[in-house]
Amino acid sequence: MARIDDYKESFRLAGLELEKRDLSALAEAGGAEFTAEKGLIVAFLGAGFRLELHPETKIVRADSNEEVPLPDQILIAHYLLGCGGRKATGNLITFRQVPDGHFYFDAFQRRARDPFVNFFGSNGPLFLKCAEAQGGVAVDNGDFGMEFSVFPHIRVRLVLWSGDEEFPPEGTILFDESIQWLLSAEDIAVMSGGLVYRLMGLGRKMLSA
Repeated sequence: MARIDDYKESFRLAGLELEKRDLSALAEAGGAEFTAEKGLIVAFLGAGFRLELHPETKIVRADSNEEVPLPDQILIAHYLLGCGGRKATGNLITFRQVPDGHFYFDAFQRRARDPFVNFFGSNGPLFLKCAEAQGGVAVDNGDFGMEFSVFPHIRVRLVLWSGDEEFPPEGTILFDESIQWLLSAEDIAVMSGGLVYRLMGLGRKMLSA
């Protein structure tokens, strides 16, 4: 588990690099928006986030100016820095196929895939409701498959197979192969876990309503 000091240093380094870049070019490459009045705003899980460089580098919600959690700020910064205009290819890969994915595979399973299956495995319809509320679109995979636009050029697919008396529920998380050129394996694991836990949070609210 990364320490807060590690997160702060990671974002500090990303901020130094962002300060060197042309924001208009970053926005164009990352599918974001840039105006002199509003600055650079990029979509992340259906909401808009603005990059601020002065008096200090930070990323805030565009609609409220609320500063977002540091792991999300790091993800957004790394996406903007790594995008380079690359777009989805339509070819899906697993986390193991990402460069260095085998090093982070156990952490990825614990952070994203296992919580996804454990929470939604016996309740596919709840997964669909939560996914739709998070902007997911149904896809033809497994018993329940949903695809999410996490960033303008990054789509993530969550697939669930319902269990039965003989087999337990199963699930997988798939990515367009272009993700390997946009984010590191560690960032992909953090991003995937963040998506799953957002869905789980929605699920808990729906179950308690």
